[in-house]
Amino acid sequence: MNELMELVYNKLGATGGLAVAYIIVSILIVIMGIVCLVLEIRVWLMYSDANKIGISSRMSGMDAARYVLDQAGLNRVKVRKAGFIREALFGNYYNVATKTIYLRSWLGRIDDRQTVTAMALGVQKAAIARMCEEGDQQAIIRGRLSLIGIFGPILFIPVVLIGALIDMLLMDSITAISYVSMALGALLLIAGFIVTMLNIPVEKRANKLALKMMREYGLANGEELQVMKGVYDAYILSYIAQFILEVLRIVQWILEVAIKLKKED
Repeated sequence: MNELMELVYNKLGATGGLAVAYIIVSILIVIMGIVCLVLEIRVWLMYSDANKIGISSRMSGMDAARYVLDQAGLNRVKVRKAGFIREALFGNYYNVATKTIYLRSWLGRIDDRQTVTAMALGVQKAAIARMCEEGDQQAIIRGRLSLIGIFGPILFIPVVLIGALIDMLLMDSITAISYVSMALGALLLIAGFIVTMLNIPVEKRANKLALKMMREYGLANGEELQVMKGVYDAYILSYIAQFILEVLRIVQWILEVAIKLKKED
């Protein structure tokens, strides 16, 4: 513990309670990062396993999405295969700006596969599209912020480090530049937090709507719906862990600002 205290002091100039708090939060971030990774692996395993189980209705992911959209009168919403870059960044998702559902076509592909996963994800993205088109504000905001939500947490650390390096190398002291970089980093982090926070209620409602539509339209039997619910629940648990991680990152940022302000005093 003493070594950690000394490390934090050398890095940020923090002592006492602030240093202890910073250490505890940093350890929790590492732990939650591992938890998130484990849950992501669990999601992928369940996704892959269900993608090997044939669906009784013999409909592909794209066909199922198109069918439920048409039933809801949403002919204007398009369903397409995701390209390599788009799939790498977003996976299966609904683009609220272009009113287009993109489904995986190479890694864990579901576009033209007649499987439980293909049906579950195709209809779930159609459910999100329906929610957006019917005016669900949480779903719309989440969709509009999705790009920032992906890159915000990733860009946060580089933005802060660049500001600090400029101060140390060019200014020989901590100046307003580092504060500007921290403010920009905070905006990116908050955007990512908002998206992560909205993921939980939006995805839960979409999951419920997707299961309801598949049941009503006879697209899946009871056993298949249970497997789909398991996949959906695994995603939700992963989103909850990501939300906790984002909260811890924001707390860590607040502590860094408090330490910096105290150091200036």
